[in-house]
Amino acid sequence: MKIIKKLFMQLFLTIISIVLISGLPDLIMNKNVSMYFQKIKLVLLDIIHLNEMTYINQGKQRLFLEDIWSPYLYSLTILFGALFIAFCIAQLLTWCTLIMPMFIRRIVKNILTFLESLPDLLVFALVQMAIVLIFKKTGILVSNVASLGSEDRIYIVPIVCLMILPFVYFYKMMILLSEEELGKSYVEMSLAKGMRRIYVLIVHITRNTSEGIFHFSKSVLWFMISNLLLVEVIFNIHGITHYMYSDFRPEMLAACLILLVIPFFLLYAVFELTIVRFSRRGELV
Repeated sequence: MKIIKKLFMQLFLTIISIVLISGLPDLIMNKNVSMYFQKIKLVLLDIIHLNEMTYINQGKQRLFLEDIWSPYLYSLTILFGALFIAFCIAQLLTWCTLIMPMFIRRIVKNILTFLESLPDLLVFALVQMAIVLIFKKTGILVSNVASLGSEDRIYIVPIVCLMILPFVYFYKMMILLSEEELGKSYVEMSLAKGMRRIYVLIVHITRNTSEGIFHFSKSVLWFMISNLLLVEVIFNIHGITHYMYSDFRPEMLAACLILLVIPFFLLYAVFELTIVRFSRRGELV
């Protein structure tokens, strides 16, 4: 019960934080604190009555919730797909890396440190250039490099662009946490008993590093949400962030961010409850 109360409090504080942040552009431009709090009050009222909130589309006023669901699900598909693929590939490569000699692991970590420093826009541009180059050399169009309208949807390019840097972060963190676990006595004892190294890696080390990776993934997710705006602008994608930059009002910014955060919050809440349950079972044993 205590963990559920904690999760609800986290969700409440997250929504309040988003609302407070959404009014910052007005505060910076007007430099008036009282106007800022008045704007925050209006944003809160709009969020509470979200079914009545409107936006301007081609000069016409339309209800926000009538038009948002299809672009919203499109953006969630890109986000969930990128997060899932980045995590799975990083985990597989971590297992492969940890069975290699130490000098190869050191080279891999140095490469990952370099890749971490690459700007997001450079990564997006390199992906586009690679697709164009493949098409010029082979005549095979791997994917369109931009969407041509709200009904023309692309998935491969935005997911690949959005997953590259999170994959690098996951990969490096998994290696570091796993190497820390490798130095513990239970690993040496398991290997001395005749267990295969790959079995110890997959079963024991992965289980013991899962909680650390779980908490680390939350910061990766926020990074991906911030990059989603860049991806959708660059590739002309009609997703949820289209409403954020086409109608840059605080209430629109807050509503879009809250809609993006809620499904991931619920997913992480389920994972956290599962981790707590299994950890308690382990204590009882």
